[in-house]
Amino acid sequence: MSMELAQRVKEEIEKVVEAEGFELVHIEFGTHGRNLLLRIDIDKEGGITVEDCSLISNQVSTFLDVEDAIPGEFELQVSSPGLDRKFYKDSDYQKFIGKLVRVKMAKAIRGLHVVLGRLMDYDGTTIIVKDPKSKKEPYEIQLSDIKETRLEVEI
Repeated sequence: MSMELAQRVKEEIEKVVEAEGFELVHIEFGTHGRNLLLRIDIDKEGGITVEDCSLISNQVSTFLDVEDAIPGEFELQVSSPGLDRKFYKDSDYQKFIGKLVRVKMAKAIRGLHVVLGRLMDYDGTTIIVKDPKSKKEPYEIQLSDIKETRLEVEI
């Protein structure tokens, strides 16, 4: 699938998802055997239900079939991002201030490549993460140094 086609499909799917009042968290194009795999993660305040996934799946399938947007056979998966959701956009950092996060970094900070703590602040280029079990200063982490950030499940 060309980058131009993938971008057009993403934009159209985003319109469908947002028209139903959901947030498009992530779209991933991959392969499943010889077929294309299109995975869509959606969210909304209060969480996603199976019915929500079914609704979006039906609407996206209809769009893709009518527009013949993806040549050949494909598999469509629609799901929630999960309790340990991965951060894909800078806005995720703002949205989840105050939440427990696990941050994997490209280079170590104070000898650590993984920091677990509460997301205290985000200024657009840097996040502040405070380990609630430590009296040490919070970690100041540049977004450019982050490999992956996920919410940590709190029990």
